[in-house]
Amino acid sequence: MKHRFRLAAAVLTALLFLTLTGCGSGSNSFTWFVDTIPANLDPQVASAASDVIACENLYSGLVRKDPDGQLEPALCERWEVSADRKTYTFYLKDGLTYTAAKGTAADCAITAEDFVFAFRRMFRAATNSPYAVEFSALENSAEVLAGQLPESSLGVSASGPLTLVFRLSSPDENFLSKLTLPGAMPCDEEFFNSTRGTYGLTAKTTLSSGPFYLYNWTSGGLFLRREPSGTRIDSLRLVQNTNNADQSAIELINSEKCSATVDATGSTTSLSSISYSDTTWSLLFNCNTIFSSTELRQALAGVARDAAEVPSTELFAAADSLIPAGLNVDGMNYRDTVGDVSPAAVDVKALYLAARQGMANSDFNKITLMLPAGCGLNEAAETINGAWQKELSLFFSIEEVDEETFRKRLAEGDYTIALAPVSAESGSVYNTLAQFTPAGGGLTGYSNALYATQLEASTHANGSTRCRLLGECERQLLSDCVVVPLFSQQKRLLIASGVKNLIFDPFGPVLDLTYATKE
Repeated sequence: MKHRFRLAAAVLTALLFLTLTGCGSGSNSFTWFVDTIPANLDPQVASAASDVIACENLYSGLVRKDPDGQLEPALCERWEVSADRKTYTFYLKDGLTYTAAKGTAADCAITAEDFVFAFRRMFRAATNSPYAVEFSALENSAEVLAGQLPESSLGVSASGPLTLVFRLSSPDENFLSKLTLPGAMPCDEEFFNSTRGTYGLTAKTTLSSGPFYLYNWTSGGLFLRREPSGTRIDSLRLVQNTNNADQSAIELINSEKCSATVDATGSTTSLSSISYSDTTWSLLFNCNTIFSSTELRQALAGVARDAAEVPSTELFAAADSLIPAGLNVDGMNYRDTVGDVSPAAVDVKALYLAARQGMANSDFNKITLMLPAGCGLNEAAETINGAWQKELSLFFSIEEVDEETFRKRLAEGDYTIALAPVSAESGSVYNTLAQFTPAGGGLTGYSNALYATQLEASTHANGSTRCRLLGECERQLLSDCVVVPLFSQQKRLLIASGVKNLIFDPFGPVLDLTYATKE
């Protein structure tokens, strides 16, 4: 049975902590604007961006990445890997405990059994954990998830209170990196059961194992703290930008409304920044219209790719793939692993003539190219439309609509052609590609059995095999011209002066303040 600490020791620790921090949150605070206030701090379930960011700072697992991206021990002292790379043994640090709300010491230790329970929860069908797919290499994982084998058959076990063993059915070269995901954080079974279905949903039913503890959680935000120490950031505020929406990213930071924020303007600034792109502006052809014809899509796509001109700003760059650079699959750089997926050049006029067989001129009367107003791509749309007129004698109208109407019509399939942003904000190549399946939302009405089969197969693979399957799906989308990537939208994270060692990855999403300092 798991060791419990005496209540007197817990109270003494709490009193000592209050004498050290009772005067306030410390001077080194960090404010981050979220789209929605964190709502679920259950690490085996959390998937919304704000929830994940909160979990990254509330919880520590076996390992953690340092500011240079290198893995280092977190709750473990060391680990060993077998020669066949199918068995991982971790030796936990002794004396670790959880922290409750307000920094109160919890009366339970962090042991190997907590990790065993966390992974068994992950592979319960009822949990519906988004992290199960990442750990599919664990022995018997598929059978346990399907209910064909008991949880005890899963390839994770405790050999004593401080020794944890993972057994894989096949080597996973990125297994260690995956252990930094929220789903791999420890979970105390007795505490979990005591919450009666509310684990991680309230301050009272949340225990921290990481660098920060939960100080307050209201409709106005989530507030985390840790003991002040030198220049280390000791307070993290996850709040919404409700009163300063009219200010630019630079103004928000300079007026100390936030400590870092995403900027898509490209305005000149002396603030430090991290550049990236998570959005690919693409032509989408609605396959439930006249564009059910692959040849017609390919003809128009070929003309559009040749005609598209990158706007003369720093906000866009040419794109030849749907999935932006920087995304990882099982810890591997997807773009580097898959390589070029752009379709080969085609004879657009021959394709167009073949597609027009059986089509009347009137079939093209109501086709429009829809785009959101103010996106900065109106001139590019005019250029593409002009090329269709010149090369194929097709005369379409351009339809600019407000952003809300644009999103609604895309979701409802109420368009023929759209110039639309395809975002990878979730950081998942799979999720980005799944949007183009009927089960994933049917963004363009595309339905292809091979595409769906390969995409499903990728969920049961790992490493380079998973990358290859996803790459084949992306290649098929682009070859069939369901989506035609044209421009990658450039963004950057602006960071307040004096903030150092912030770990940021827009595709995790990762905003880890474990090592962050503020001069």
